[in-house]
Amino acid sequence: MSHTPHSYERADYLEALAAIDPSGLDDVYTGALGYCEERARLLGIASAPHHLQTLRRIRGLRDDPMETPEVRAAAGARLAP
Repeated sequence: MSHTPHSYERADYLEALAAIDPSGLDDVYTGALGYCEERARLLGIASAPHHLQTLRRIRGLRDDPMETPEVRAAAGARLAP
């Protein structure tokens, strides 16, 4: 997925993949947590698998003072009990 011509296309590409066949996208959603585009990170937060490593990355997004408020809020909601 990192081979799109433009980074801003990644969220649309991920949404298209999920619409076609949502199975097998765990690694892609996890990778999206590190993308530069906010929409892609939001998709990753919402859909990445519930694994320890993934939750650590989401916690990092929640606690990052340089992150956007939307991403921090989504990460906080994902981590809420």
